[in-house]
Amino acid sequence: MDAASRKLEFISEDVVDYAVQIILDEIAIETATPRLPSPLQTASGLLETASLVLISVRSRCGIEGHSYLFSPNEALLPAIAQSISVAFEEVKGRSCLPELNTDHLLEKFKLFGGTGILTMAFAAIDMASWDLLGVALKKPLYQILGGTEKILPSYESSGLSIGHSSQVIAQAEEFLVAGNSRMKVRLGYETVEQEISILTTLRNELGNQIELMVDYNQGLSVDQAFERCSLLDELGLLWIEEPIAADLLEVAAELTIKTKTPIQLGENLWSPVEAQRALDLHSSNYLMPDVAKIGGATQWLRSAKLAAKRGIKVSSHLYPEISAHLLSSIENAHYLEYADWTKLQFAGHVSSKNNQLCIDDAWGVGLHGFEGIRVMSKALEVV
Repeated sequence: MDAASRKLEFISEDVVDYAVQIILDEIAIETATPRLPSPLQTASGLLETASLVLISVRSRCGIEGHSYLFSPNEALLPAIAQSISVAFEEVKGRSCLPELNTDHLLEKFKLFGGTGILTMAFAAIDMASWDLLGVALKKPLYQILGGTEKILPSYESSGLSIGHSSQVIAQAEEFLVAGNSRMKVRLGYETVEQEISILTTLRNELGNQIELMVDYNQGLSVDQAFERCSLLDELGLLWIEEPIAADLLEVAAELTIKTKTPIQLGENLWSPVEAQRALDLHSSNYLMPDVAKIGGATQWLRSAKLAAKRGIKVSSHLYPEISAHLLSSIENAHYLEYADWTKLQFAGHVSSKNNQLCIDDAWGVGLHGFEGIRVMSKALEVV
C-alpha cells in the first residue's frame, strides 16, 4: 500500500495526498547554549543554560520546518546533532509524512533499542516535519491535527527552584503579577519540614488564589517518597511529580494508591510502549510525556491516545510551542507546562498569561527560525 492510499492516524486523506508531493531534501543543524532567565536548582542538579540543538528541514520546493531539542547536558550536544544527521539520511528523499517516517526510522534503527539520544534525533526530524507540513499547507499545526481549542490551561514552570524561601516567594510574586497564579515548585530539600515550610509560606504570603504542584525530579528514595508524599497530602497540591526514579513504575503504582495527592509522571518515558506499560501498571494518576524523549509529536500523540482509552489526562513537558498544538488536538488534555527558556530566542514563541496560553494562527508550529538565539549565544561567547 502506498502512502497516498494508507489511512494515517492523525491527518486526513486530503492532507496525505498533498504531503506525498513534499519531498524532504536538506537539513541544517546548529547548537546553542543561551543562559536561562534565572538558574534552576532541582533535586537532580543545577541548570544555568538551555543547551539546545536547532533543526531546520527543507523540502525540494524550498519550504522549511523548524524544531529544537533541549539537553540537560551541554557536552552531549555534538552527539545529539550527529545522531540527527545520521537519521535524516534515512528519510531524505521521502515524502513529508511524519507518521510514516517515524515508523521507518524506528524499524531501521531497532537494534539500538528505541531509547536515548537516537530517539530524540527521530523526534527532532518528526517535529520539524510537522512544522514543515503546516507551513506548506498554510495552516497552524493544531488545525491539521483536527484541533479546535486555541486557549489552553497552563501553569508557570520557569522557576521556583530549590532555594531560600525569600527567593522562592519573590519569584512566585513575579508570576502572580504577570497573571499566572498556577505554578510548579521544585522540591528535594534536606528535610520534608523545609518543604512544608516553603509551601505553607507561599500560601500564607500569596493567599489561596495560587494553585501549586511540586516536582521532585526523581530526587527521593522509595522510603522518603512514601513518607513525604503522605505528609504533603494535606496541602491541596494539584500533583506530586516524579518523586522517585522514573523506572520504578511498580513502586510508583503503589505510591499512587497510598497517596491522596495525584501522582504525575511520564517525562522520562521513551516510547508509546513504555507509556502503555506505565498505564497498565497504574503508575500515576496523570501522564506527562516529553515530546522529545517520547520520540516526537507522532509518538506523543500515540501515547496520549493510549492514555485516553484509560481515562487518563495528559499534560505536556517543556516545548510549549509544539506542545500547545498537540494538546489542542486531543480529547484528554490537562495542563500545558510553560517555561520561558526560549522566550527571547524564537520568533513565534508562545506566552502564558492568566493561567492560559493562546495559540495564534501562524503556520505550522509558529517557530520562524533561530536568529534571536544565535545572537544571544554570540553575546554569551563575548561575555
